[in-house]
Amino acid sequence: MLSERTGTENAAKFIQNTPSQTFQVPSITIFSVLETQTTEGTASYAQEALLKAGSKPEPPSLFPVQSTIRPSPSIIKRSTMTILNENDLENYVCPKECDCDLLENPSRQVYIRCNVQYINDVTYFDVFNSTTLPSILTLYCDPLTSMNSKLYPFMFRGLQSCISLTFSNCQFDYVPEKTFYGMMALKELIIYNAKHITFHTAVFEKLSSLEELSIIQSGMSSAPSLCHLHHLRLVNFTDNNIGTLDESGLLCNDSFRNLHVIELCKNSLRKIIINISEISDNLLRFSVSDNKIEQIADYSLRGLYLLISLDIENNLITSLSRYVFQDLNGLEKLSLADNRLSNFYSGTLSHLRNLTYLQLSNLSLNISIFNEIRNHQNLKELVLKNNFIENIQMSSLSLFSQLKYFDISHNYIRNLTDSVFTYQENLEELNISGNFIERLGKKAFTGLSKLYILALHHNKIHIVERECLQPLLALRVLYISYNAIEYLPSFQGLINLQVLDLSHNNIKYLDNSTFLGASEIAVIFLNNNRIRTIRARAFRNLQRLRKLLIENNEIYLVEYDAFGDTRIIEMSLRNNNISDINVFRYNNFARLSKLDLSYNNIRLSISYDLFSTFEDIETLMISNNKIEGVSSRAFESLHNLQFLDLSYNEIRYLNENALKTSSRFTLLKLGGNPFTCDCNMQWIKKWFLGPNKYCVRISDLYDIRCTLFDGKAILYRLAIDDFVCQYKRDCSILNCSCCNVDACACLHICPDICTCFHNSDRSVNSVRCEGRGIDKVPKEMPLAATHVYLDGNNITLLSIHSFPEMIHLEYLSMNDSNIHTIQDYTFSTLSSLKTLHLNENSISTISSKTFFGLNKLQYLSLSKNRITFIEVGSFSHLPITYKLDLCKNYLRKVDEYVFYELSFASSLSLSGNPWTCDCEFLVHFGNFLYSNVKTVKDFSALTCTANTTSLQNTTIVLAITSLSGLCPVITVSQSKELAHNVVSALATLLGAFVIIAIIASVIFLNRDFLKVWIYIKCGWRICNQEKEQDVCKPYDAFVSYSSKDNDYVVHELIPVLEKYFNYRICVHYRNFSVGAAIAENIVSSVESSKRVIVVLSKNFIESDWCHYEFQIAYQRLLSEKKNRIIMILLGDIDKSKLVPELKHYIQANTDISHHLVG
Repeated sequence: MLSERTGTENAAKFIQNTPSQTFQVPSITIFSVLETQTTEGTASYAQEALLKAGSKPEPPSLFPVQSTIRPSPSIIKRSTMTILNENDLENYVCPKECDCDLLENPSRQVYIRCNVQYINDVTYFDVFNSTTLPSILTLYCDPLTSMNSKLYPFMFRGLQSCISLTFSNCQFDYVPEKTFYGMMALKELIIYNAKHITFHTAVFEKLSSLEELSIIQSGMSSAPSLCHLHHLRLVNFTDNNIGTLDESGLLCNDSFRNLHVIELCKNSLRKIIINISEISDNLLRFSVSDNKIEQIADYSLRGLYLLISLDIENNLITSLSRYVFQDLNGLEKLSLADNRLSNFYSGTLSHLRNLTYLQLSNLSLNISIFNEIRNHQNLKELVLKNNFIENIQMSSLSLFSQLKYFDISHNYIRNLTDSVFTYQENLEELNISGNFIERLGKKAFTGLSKLYILALHHNKIHIVERECLQPLLALRVLYISYNAIEYLPSFQGLINLQVLDLSHNNIKYLDNSTFLGASEIAVIFLNNNRIRTIRARAFRNLQRLRKLLIENNEIYLVEYDAFGDTRIIEMSLRNNNISDINVFRYNNFARLSKLDLSYNNIRLSISYDLFSTFEDIETLMISNNKIEGVSSRAFESLHNLQFLDLSYNEIRYLNENALKTSSRFTLLKLGGNPFTCDCNMQWIKKWFLGPNKYCVRISDLYDIRCTLFDGKAILYRLAIDDFVCQYKRDCSILNCSCCNVDACACLHICPDICTCFHNSDRSVNSVRCEGRGIDKVPKEMPLAATHVYLDGNNITLLSIHSFPEMIHLEYLSMNDSNIHTIQDYTFSTLSSLKTLHLNENSISTISSKTFFGLNKLQYLSLSKNRITFIEVGSFSHLPITYKLDLCKNYLRKVDEYVFYELSFASSLSLSGNPWTCDCEFLVHFGNFLYSNVKTVKDFSALTCTANTTSLQNTTIVLAITSLSGLCPVITVSQSKELAHNVVSALATLLGAFVIIAIIASVIFLNRDFLKVWIYIKCGWRICNQEKEQDVCKPYDAFVSYSSKDNDYVVHELIPVLEKYFNYRICVHYRNFSVGAAIAENIVSSVESSKRVIVVLSKNFIESDWCHYEFQIAYQRLLSEKKNRIIMILLGDIDKSKLVPELKHYIQANTDISHHLVG
C-alpha cells in the first residue's frame, strides 16, 4: 500500500517534469481518460487495478446511486479523518464528500463536514452509522444547485448517535413528519438559509433530547409547536418572517423550565403583549432587535427575575412605561438604540441597579439623560452616540466612576470643560468623535490615567494646548484626524503611545521635538496636512516606528538626518513636492519594505547608490515624477525587490543594466514615459518578445509608447528593426584610433542631404534620402549602409560610380526617381543586395550587364517603367528562385532565350504589357507559359494584341483562348496540349485547394483537441528541457484549486511540497496581492510559476474562477508548446460538466493511466 503522503510526493516529483501526470493522493479518486463503465464487472476491474497499483480504494459516497464506481464490500475501507486513536474508529468510513475529525474532548466526538450539491431521497446518510461515538454533522449545500434539496421521512434514521445536525444553504422548503425519526440523541439542530421553510406540525415531537434549535434566514413565517421539547435551552429564529409570538411555537400550556435564550431578531414582530415569563421564567437572554415593534406592554417582562441581557434595539418604539423594567433586577445588559424614544418617564430605568452595559444610541436624547441614569453607578459601558447632547459636565459624570467604555460620538458637544473626566479614573476607551469641539484645554483629560484609546476625529479642533495630553499616561491609540490642528501638543510622557493618527489637519512642520518622549510609537498617519518641511531628527528617536504615512502634503524639503536609524517598514511620501531624495542615501533604511514616492517633483537621475541602504525593500514606487534617467545597476543591491514602479516620468533612454536586480523576480512598470525607441532601447522589444537575463517582467508593456524618428508609436506594434539611432558621423568600431579623420575606414558619414540610422549592433544601417530633389546618388554614401532609400527624386542616370564598394547593401529602393538609363555594371559592387526596387521610372532598355554582380538578389521590381527591350543574358546573373515583377511596361516580345532565363524565377508578374499575338512569338511564349503556369502569378490577366486583318488591334486573353485558332503554325495538338496542361494545372491547383480546405476544416473543428494532443506529445517526448525563462520564475508551481478543497491543499499537499521537497509554491490565500483584481492575480501567478498543479474536483468544475485559472494555464501550454500542467483528481467528476478546454486536455492525454503511481 502507498503511504499517506504518496500522492503528494508524486506531485513533488513531477513539478520539474514536462509530461502530464495524474496520480493518487490520500482519499482521492483517480480519473482516467479511459471511459469509466458502470457495469459491475468493470467496477471490480478498476478497483483491482487500483489495489495492484498500491492505491487506496475510493471512499463511499453520500450519493451511491449516482456514483460511477461503487465500492466493493470486499475492499478494506480507510477513513480520511485525523484519527488520534484508530482503535476507536476501526470500521469508520468517511464519505468522499466529507472531512472527518475525531475531537479529543471528554466526550470524544466525531466532527463531520460535508460539501454537497443538494440533499434528496438518494442521499445515503446510513454511511455514518459505522460508529457509536457521538457525531456532529454539518451539511454545506452548493448555493447554485441547493434549490433541488428536499427532505423525506426517515432519511436520517441511521444517525442514531448524532448529537448535532446543521444544514447550511440547503434550500428545501418543507420538513415532513418523521424527518428526524430515530435521532434520539440529537441535542442541536441548525437550519441556515433554507427557502420559505414550513414544517409538519409534529416534526419535532420525537426529538426529546433536543436542547438547541436554530432556524436562521430561512423565510419561516410560522414555527411548529415546540411544546414537547422539555429540554430546550436555546431557540434562535433570527432573520425570518415571524409576525407574532403566537407563530414562534413557544406558547404552550406548560412553560419551558430549561429555556434560557430566545433570539427573534430580524423578524416582523410588531407588538409584545404577552408575558414572556409564561414561556420561561428562567430566561437569561431575550433579543428582539431589528423588528417593527411599536409597543411593549407593561406586564410583558414581568417575572423575568433572572434575565441578564435584553436587546430591543432598532425597532419603532416611541415610549416605554415606567414599570416595564421593574422586575428585571438582575439585568446587566440593555440595548434600546435606534428606536423613536426621545425621553424616558422618570424612573423607567431606576429599577435596573445591576446594569453594566447600556446602549442608548440614536434616540434624540439630550443632556437630561444623565439624570435618568444617575443611579446606575455600576455601569462599565455607556453608549450615547448619535443624540442631541450639547455638553457634558463633571457633575453629570461624577457618579460613573466604574466606566471603562464611554461613547458620546456624533452629538453636538462644542466644549470640553476642564477636569470633566476627573472621576473616570477607570475609563479605558473614550470616543468623542463627530462633535463640534474647537479647543482642548490643558486639563481636558485630567483623571484619565488608565485611558488607552482616545477618539477625537471629525471635530473642529484648531487649538490644542501643549500640556493637554500629559495626564494620559496609559494612552496607546490616539485618533485626532479630520480637524483643523496647526500646532501639535507635546507628546512628552506618552511612553505607551503606539498609534497616532494626525491626518487631515493643518499641520505645517515637523521638527526634532515633535514626537519627543513618545518613543514607543509604531504607526503615524500625517497624510493630508500642509507640511512643507521635515526637519533633521524629526523621527530619529522613534526606534519602534514601523509605518509612516505623510502623503498628500506640501513637502519640498526632507533634511538629511530626518530619520536616522529608524526601523520603518512602510513609508509613503506620495503626492508632495519633493525634488531631492538624497535623504535616502544618508539615513539607514535597512528594514524598509515598502516606499511610495509617487506624484512628487523628483528630477534627478536615480544613481547606483541612492537606495543602497534598502536591504529589505520589496515595493518601490517612484511613478509620476520628472525622473529623466536611471544609472546602470541602480537597483542591483535590492535583493528582495518584487515591485518597481517607474511609470509616468520623463525617462527617454533606459539602459538595460539599469534594471538589473539581485532578487529572484521583479515586476516592473514603465508605461507613460516618453521613451525614444532608437537603437539604445532595442532591448526593451527583446524583453517583450521573450525572457530576459535579469528575471524582470514588465507588467505594462502594452501601455508603453515611444517616439520614433518619424512619429510616435506603441511599443508592442514595432518591429525589432524599427529601433534605430540617427547619426551624422558614426564610428562603427569601439576605440577606433582614426575616427577623428574623415578618411577613416571605420568612420561612416551621412550625406548632408540624407538622414541616416543604425540599430544597436549596427547590423542595420539605413540611409534615407527620399523626396530630397537630388539628381544623382550622393557620393559620400556610407560604405556600411545596408538599406538605402532614394525614392521620389530626379536621378536620370545610374552608373558604375553610383554605388562604389557598398558591399553591405541589402536593400535598395529608387522608385519614382525619373531614372532613364542604367549603365552596365552599375550594381556590380553590390554583392549582398537582396531587394531592388526600380518601379515607376522611365527605364526603356535592360542590357545583359545591367544586373551583373547581383548574385544574392531575391526580389527585383521593374513595374511601371517603359521597358521595350530586354537583352538576352539580362537575368542570367541572378540566382535561382528570384522574384521578378515586369508588369505594366511596354514589352511586345522578348527573345526565346530570355524566356529560358525567366524560367528560373520562383515568381513572375508579366501582365500589363502589350504582348503581341504574332504567331512566331506566341510559339515561344505559349511553350514558356505551358512550362511555368504556376510561376506566372498573373497568368489569368495576360493578354496579347492581334494585328491580323480579321483581328485588327484586338486584345485577347491568353488563358481562355485557343492558340491554334490564332496561329496555324501552332498545331491543334500543341494548342490542345497547352490548353490541356493549363486546364490540368488549374484543376490540380483547384483540387489541391479543395483537399487543403477540407483538411483545414477538420483541423479547425478539432483544433483544441489536436493542439493539446500534439503539445502533450511534444512536451513529453521532445521538449523536456527547461526554457531559459524558467530560471526567472519565483515559484516552482501554482496550485489551482477550489476553496472548498482548502483542507486537503493547505494541510496535506502544500506542507509536503514545501517541507519535504523545498519547492516554492504559489497559492491564493497567501500570494495574491491584496487590492488587486482577481483576474490580474491569476494571470500573474500562472506566469510566475514553472508549473500549474490542478486539483480537479467537483468543486473545481463548479467554480468560474477555477475555470479561468485552467484556461490561463491551458493557453500557456498552447503558446509555449510545453505542457506545464500536473493534474490531481479528487473523487468522481461529471465529465459532461467539464469546460471544453479541460475536456480536450483530458481526452488528449492517453498516457494518464501509465502514471497512476509514481
